[in-house]
Amino acid sequence: MKRTILGVIIGVCVSMSAVVAQEHPGHQSHAKQMNEVQRYEVAPAFQQQLNAAYKQALKLNEAFVASDAAAVKAAAAAMLEKVNAIDMGLLKGDAHMAWMQYQQPLQTSLQQITATADIAKQRALFAEVNQNLHRAIKAFGVGETVYYQYCPMYKAGWLSNTEEVNNPYYGSKMLKCGSTKETLN
Repeated sequence: MKRTILGVIIGVCVSMSAVVAQEHPGHQSHAKQMNEVQRYEVAPAFQQQLNAAYKQALKLNEAFVASDAAAVKAAAAAMLEKVNAIDMGLLKGDAHMAWMQYQQPLQTSLQQITATADIAKQRALFAEVNQNLHRAIKAFGVGETVYYQYCPMYKAGWLSNTEEVNNPYYGSKMLKCGSTKETLN
């Protein structure tokens, strides 16, 4: 009898693991993508421009922490300006192609954030912004230390200039939910 119950429990656990893996395939692919980003040596001017976009992303984080949809729209518009101002002509070959893979999704997600006042939709799009900005910073650098932090409840990450966790996905509801998963230099 105990063996039968144990067998049923194990079977249920295995089945549930398979369902969870199917429901959250992006989480697994993002983790895989994080480790597959190639590093490029680029001109300091490009890093400075990317750093300006990153600095604006920090302001966007703050607006999300405050759960202020209007401030989020304004910060996303300002970040979009910084992303659009990055001179991809400073990049050559594979580095140029890599930036194009990050730039377009960044632009699209930021445009969509500015087009809605629904904080939940803005946060979902912010996860896409962070995924692409994280990969871009990992590939090109910004000339300073950047912390990639992750919220297991929301299943998304964000970038920070401090190790202190201030979760932009839940704001004051779960401000400290998350941890630093990677330090980029």
